[in-house]
Amino acid sequence: MDDITFDEETGIDDSVLAEEAQGDTIKKLKVRLKDAEGKAKENLDNWQRAQAEFMNVRKRDEEAKSEFIKFAKVDTITQIIPVLDSFTMALDQGHENMRPIYNQLFQILKQNGLEESNPLGEIFDPAKHEAISMVPTANEKEDHTVMEVFQRGYMLNGSVIRAAKVQVGEFEK
Repeated sequence: MDDITFDEETGIDDSVLAEEAQGDTIKKLKVRLKDAEGKAKENLDNWQRAQAEFMNVRKRDEEAKSEFIKFAKVDTITQIIPVLDSFTMALDQGHENMRPIYNQLFQILKQNGLEESNPLGEIFDPAKHEAISMVPTANEKEDHTVMEVFQRGYMLNGSVIRAAKVQVGEFEK
């Protein structure tokens, strides 16, 4: 008990004062810890938001790049379609020696999403076909049916890039 001293004014020994000082220090440390935990949570939330935003930007960038590539394909393939038409006319006129070249070109275009539309016998669809003329028909089943294809149509990845030019049957009683 040698090291305990009493404060003459208050009558409290210095160990009580030391405990009170430690209690105040602990309270201050707890407040600082709570503030630090709050700041850490805020930083984590901000980091997670930034990470999510970065992923969204990356996704939008990939979508924009994909759309650009599709647009570039449409433009290029649209310019090549008249070449396919020329090959088709040559083949129709008996130039069979051109068939391997036509097949090779068409296969490459098909691998890039091109689909040919030869709608002979199908019901007329103004979204896919362009009616050049109407022809009377006595068969009711041929009403609004494609009777002849003047020029084939083409679709790229499911979208029409050139409508087929057709003759449509019209039922007359």
